[in-house]
Amino acid sequence: MHPIAIQFGGFVVHWYGVFVACGFLAGIWMTAWRARQQNIPTELIFDLSLYLLIFGMLGGKLFYLIAYWHDFLRDYDRDGFNALRSGFVFYGGFICAVIVTIGYARRHGIAHWRMADLFTPALPLGHAFGRLGCFMEGCCYGDHCSFPWAVHFPAKHPTFPDGVHPTQLYEAAANLAFCAALSWFYPRRKFDGQVFWIYAILYAVMRFSIEFIRGDNPRQWPGHLTNSQVTALFWLFAAAIFLWRLPRTRKA
Repeated sequence: MHPIAIQFGGFVVHWYGVFVACGFLAGIWMTAWRARQQNIPTELIFDLSLYLLIFGMLGGKLFYLIAYWHDFLRDYDRDGFNALRSGFVFYGGFICAVIVTIGYARRHGIAHWRMADLFTPALPLGHAFGRLGCFMEGCCYGDHCSFPWAVHFPAKHPTFPDGVHPTQLYEAAANLAFCAALSWFYPRRKFDGQVFWIYAILYAVMRFSIEFIRGDNPRQWPGHLTNSQVTALFWLFAAAIFLWRLPRTRKA
């Protein structure tokens, strides 16, 4: 890929990093605001947010290396260690963030599903900013598209000169809708964990669907499914179990 960047003398700022930073700050602000309403110290939110950023990025990179090792080797041969700058798997970062949240909440005596619900509405908000960064970067692009809103990337992009689906913008719009819906639902939740697992279902359905028009992911599973689609099916199954089990555990 050939990312879009701003250069100040010898210092280069990539738009992807700018959007990710904006999404992270917006997510912290939203979660801290909600924490004050729940009488949860905002210091815990700021500390956990830092851990989520670090381990989320590490998890996303680790899962990318596992799932796309050959792509990484190809980029490494071409760009050297600069290849580590790009290439993240959202589900990898998501799984690591969940593990960190559970451990942190237990350490501080807070029910972990309560903490997960607290962060959940802000997660799609930050993800929406990240997808805008993907659009500027030119990664996570769509398959061939003949609709009027098809996107044409620059000459050095792998899709040039074809028009492709702006899948990054599709995901950004869907995530903003998820953020609004989950923010409305949060005070109406019936049990801890409900908001988190509803989000897991919403995102899994959206990601499974949008992968059919992605142009950058190999379809190496039966049924011409991608790694992300198989992972989405796993999360749908897990979410169904937890949404059925958690209310019964609470009653018990």
